[in-house]
Amino acid sequence: MDLNSILQCPECHGELFIAQNEFNCTVCGRSYRKRVGVYDFLISGEDQWATLGNGFMNGQEEWEKRFLETDEAKLSPSDLLIKAIMLWYKGDFPQFERIMKKAQPAIYTPEYNSAMKSVTDYAIELLQKESGSIVDLASGMGGFLNDLLTVSSRDIISVDISPTSSFGLRQYLSYKGWDNRVVQVVADAAKLPFKDKSIDVITTAVGFQNMQNGMQTFKELRRVSKKLIAVCIFMEEGDPNLAYVSDKTLHVGKYFKKALEKTGWEVSFENEISARVEPTPVSEIMGIRPDKLPVTPTTFKFVDVIATAL
Repeated sequence: MDLNSILQCPECHGELFIAQNEFNCTVCGRSYRKRVGVYDFLISGEDQWATLGNGFMNGQEEWEKRFLETDEAKLSPSDLLIKAIMLWYKGDFPQFERIMKKAQPAIYTPEYNSAMKSVTDYAIELLQKESGSIVDLASGMGGFLNDLLTVSSRDIISVDISPTSSFGLRQYLSYKGWDNRVVQVVADAAKLPFKDKSIDVITTAVGFQNMQNGMQTFKELRRVSKKLIAVCIFMEEGDPNLAYVSDKTLHVGKYFKKALEKTGWEVSFENEISARVEPTPVSEIMGIRPDKLPVTPTTFKFVDVIATAL
């Protein structure tokens, strides 16, 4: 995949002078680089790669010791999930996959798991019918990317804002034998390093619900891409859990659709499924919930969002 041909400066959209692993903007003078095989186009002004290698626990050795030494049969579902994530960041992928299979079904309600599988499967079915370039936005630990690569022979561009997650994902892709099929980019979804209309399809699985500033992000996606296929989870207007989100545009279906339309997209909601959800259990070791939402029991609407640039 020739990514270099579609790259530009994410800050000013200027042309890039490319020399080996360095990318220098010919207009604003900003410099970007390729690190550990990942294209770094963050423009936050701070070196977010500095903590690379600290792991999921980021030096909390006592917690890490408890997760590793406690008998798995005595760990709660949330602690099993956290242990699995910790092992992913440590590069122990066989153990990560084994424990995750046990933990994930126990964390969420059966209705949640069923609805999530349905909208994910439907999105992958739609993506398999598309041609051209695909960007998986907010790849994180690569759950949706893993599902897509399993059933498709397509090459994919992965974009995430976290260097730590992207580095871990690079190791995981290598373990799966998929590192030559995925080009990884670290960038902000609201400031992407791609030329206008250079991407055929952007996809994401619940990525929008973990972002901020929906309008700016939608405008940027409209600039670089022609189509959007997204798995989303929405709440109803008036849901008390909305008090815990910063941008309701990304969490209420009608606001989400209106914002997309306002930024130049033709939008449809497909495969809508309502499911009763509960707060994820509290970790007995760390005293936190794996998911911030919901805080109180509620009903989520799982939706496949299909949008075409006008």
